[in-house]
Amino acid sequence: MKILIDRLAFRNALQRVEMGIDRKPTNPVYGGILIEASNDSVVLMTNDLDMAVRYRIDFVQVDQPGWAVIPGRELVDIIKDLESDTVTLTLLEKGQVEVQSGDDVCTLVTFESSAPATASEHSESFPLVPTLDGDADIVMDKGDFLVMVSSTRFATSRVQDTRFATEGILLEVLDGQATMVGTDGRRLACIKRPTTGGKGGKTRSVLLPKVLDQIYRFGQDEEGQEIQIWFLGNLVGFKLGNLESFGRVLTGEYPNYANVIPQGGKHVLNAHRESFTKKLRLASHLTQDSAAVVRLEMTSNNLEIASEHEGRGRASANFEVDYSGDGLKTAFNPVFLLEGLKAAHTEQIELQIDDPSRPAKFMLGDEYTYVVMPLSALV
Repeated sequence: MKILIDRLAFRNALQRVEMGIDRKPTNPVYGGILIEASNDSVVLMTNDLDMAVRYRIDFVQVDQPGWAVIPGRELVDIIKDLESDTVTLTLLEKGQVEVQSGDDVCTLVTFESSAPATASEHSESFPLVPTLDGDADIVMDKGDFLVMVSSTRFATSRVQDTRFATEGILLEVLDGQATMVGTDGRRLACIKRPTTGGKGGKTRSVLLPKVLDQIYRFGQDEEGQEIQIWFLGNLVGFKLGNLESFGRVLTGEYPNYANVIPQGGKHVLNAHRESFTKKLRLASHLTQDSAAVVRLEMTSNNLEIASEHEGRGRASANFEVDYSGDGLKTAFNPVFLLEGLKAAHTEQIELQIDDPSRPAKFMLGDEYTYVVMPLSALV
């Protein structure tokens, strides 16, 4: 194998597959990057068994086809610090790859490789994933999908739940509409967007968040306006331009989100998102980190946000809102409210709540709902 490749294109491709490199591999190849060169293109692939990424680079000078599994972290760091416009990769005898860029030369030992001048055979140990061919199960507008990810990812649990798979993100498709849900058991974000194509039918999977993080980070820069999605048993595959990402499906039960979302509320308040955020942030400065609480009091056309930190002081912030109902007092974790407001799609948000002990529903945009459990005992 011998290739001449644009350094920036190679660096960008490595960044896209980097998240699939196993940081503590039980098998060395899981910490490697599989590089396959043929037909004036190079395919990079990583797979840590939870997530896999495949990326194709076109318009590469391939002098000798072949493949090699190269130590991933080391290759990423080396290419990042090179300065020349191009990089030459040459597979040597004795299972080594020479990386040359200008006057700089590095040699890496491969985990596996083809013979230096042939593309025959394939790796026996590197965990390959399916090729995304044929009709996708779902086709969506790329922008819509990325908005769905950013609107739900923040609400997922950071720890594994023994009962529910709340560390994952639910993707459900029915009758041409996709629903994405994130929850940690104390708040829930739900957003709906239309699909634009695919095989149709009903599908439902709990997705691994880090594959969505990878798609969100790099998907906007990929060519094309659509994302294609395949459901492949215990994997879900995504394709955007030259990027293919695969994530393991979480097998745990997901909470019944439809039962969590209130249908409405006796008390309805409309507020300017930026004003709400500023007043909330002001009050949150005087909360205790271990048990952060802000108290909200709704009166005619006014919302007061108050907090207290024992031994430090108190804060009270008032601002004008659209509210004409009876007075209501409730309490929330300010972090939950601030994260929801940051993710809002509109400058005017709506809060619906029945009473201080029931979940509050925030309408943060078109078909975008955010539900937060109040801290009713602290009102």
